[in-house]
Amino acid sequence: MPTLRRIAAALLVALTAAPVVAQSPVSPPPAPCKDKPDYHRFDFWLGNWRVTAPNGTQVGTSHVDVVSGGCALLENWRAMNGSEGKSLNTFDPATRQWRQFWVGQGGGVTDYRESEWHDGGVSFFVRMPAANDRPGAIMRLTFTPLDSGDVRQHSEISSDGGKTWTTQYDFHYHRMP
Repeated sequence: MPTLRRIAAALLVALTAAPVVAQSPVSPPPAPCKDKPDYHRFDFWLGNWRVTAPNGTQVGTSHVDVVSGGCALLENWRAMNGSEGKSLNTFDPATRQWRQFWVGQGGGVTDYRESEWHDGGVSFFVRMPAANDRPGAIMRLTFTPLDSGDVRQHSEISSDGGKTWTTQYDFHYHRMP
């Protein structure tokens, strides 16, 4: 028993007398997008939203947050029927355009690879090739900040190369406190 006490005492002395090793400072994570204005042009869409159709009927909710160190926006969409979807939105420095990648609960994926800015808003475009009995088409998804602080999201499709457009949906995002 005396040997066990001596070992325990020696261990206690060794542990309490061990020099404290200074930890090296941890460098902050990279944030190359933080101070670049191109990555913040779409910041008007950030926040918690109640989403309605033009007649005022609520169609869903959305939460849009900054992710990836300020390099992207992530939308978390939930329709009133409970279905969900997500979009990842970012400025692509290679093309100098914004992109949106949408994945819906139904398995659909839409990759809007082109965009253009106008009057403070942005339109995303995807060109769909003709397939089977379906003609080729262009989809346009436009986000417009409104004077009220709301955001309009207008989805349209054209099957004549962009000469005429048909509305697929027209949503208004109302900021929630």
